[in-house]
Amino acid sequence: MYIFKFLILCVLSLVLLAGCATFPQNESSGNAEKNKVTLSVAPILKFEDIPVPAGFKSLDKESFAFQNDKSRVALLKYYGGQTADQVVAFYKEQMASFNWDLVNIIEYDRKVLNYENSDESCIVTVQPQGGKSTVIISLSPRSRPIKAQKTETK
Repeated sequence: MYIFKFLILCVLSLVLLAGCATFPQNESSGNAEKNKVTLSVAPILKFEDIPVPAGFKSLDKESFAFQNDKSRVALLKYYGGQTADQVVAFYKEQMASFNWDLVNIIEYDRKVLNYENSDESCIVTVQPQGGKSTVIISLSPRSRPIKAQKTETK
C-alpha cells in the first residue's frame, strides 16, 4: 500500500510540475515537411485509449500498470526507431482521436506532452536517443482542486 501511495504521489507531482509550460510555437513549414513521417498505432496496446507508435517495443522491466474498476495508474516505457520529432507529431495527431485534450507541451532535451480527459491525466515524455526514441507514458487519476474548508466560528 505504501508503494502504491508513493507511485501516485510521484505521478501527481509530475502533473503539477508540468503545468508551468506553454504551448509550442509552430514549426517552419520547411522543417515540418522534412520531418513528416506517418507513424501508425501499434496493433496491441496496454490501454485501449493510449496509442503507441507501431514498431515500438515495451520495456517491461521498467514499466508498471495498475487498474481497478475506479482508476488506472501506470508508468509505461517503450523504445523505437523513430526520431523524437516524429514521435511527438504522432502523439499530437493520435491522442485527440482517443479523446485526450492537450494541456501543454514542454520542450527541452526531452519533449513532455501533457494530456487530460474527464477523469485522468496522461504525460507522454519523448526522449531522443540518436535517431531513435524512448517514450514514457505516465497515467494517473486527474487531480481535483482541494476545496477550501469552512472554518467554524463560535
